[in-house]
Amino acid sequence: MINFDQERPFDKAQVEALLDVAFGPDRFSKSSYSLRENVGPVASLSRVARVDGRIVGTVRFWPILVRDLIRGSDMEALLLGPLAVAPSVQSHGVGAELMQRSLAAAAEAGHRRVLLVGDIAYYGRFGFESVLPNYITMPGGRDARRLLVRQSAAMKSLPAVGKILPAIPERIAPAAVLAGGYGRGLPVAAA
Repeated sequence: MINFDQERPFDKAQVEALLDVAFGPDRFSKSSYSLRENVGPVASLSRVARVDGRIVGTVRFWPILVRDLIRGSDMEALLLGPLAVAPSVQSHGVGAELMQRSLAAAAEAGHRRVLLVGDIAYYGRFGFESVLPNYITMPGGRDARRLLVRQSAAMKSLPAVGKILPAIPERIAPAAVLAGGYGRGLPVAAA
């Protein structure tokens, strides 16, 4: 039986081992990994799937900023990923269940904008759309064609030209943090 729950601090070694199997040794060279340097995942939203205590699936979220390169302003968002499922349980709906549970938790916590790098053929069923025709890049200018977003229809749209930045504390407006707006898709002052 597969059990789904929140990732716990002692799960880190098993999660990292699963990510190594799923993505290989080159995973740290991907542009999305540069957004995770010196920033921890949002622990309250990270989910795992377990079989007999062994982790067979994982999904995490990371705080990011979307910088509008024309206006110079930033919007807060979450970066979803990586999503990984052990080969032994692939095609059993584990990834889909992790997506549904984690996105529901993010919405319940008030996060209104989630981005990821992935294939629209898979992630479209969870409400993700391509950011194109907007030109928003990841670090190094890569992955613009695979960048997807899920956001509330009532939200201000993504900028026409932008880039994704890690949400390190010095880039976050103090008022946004104090007001509890950080990570909920609210605009913040540019750094």
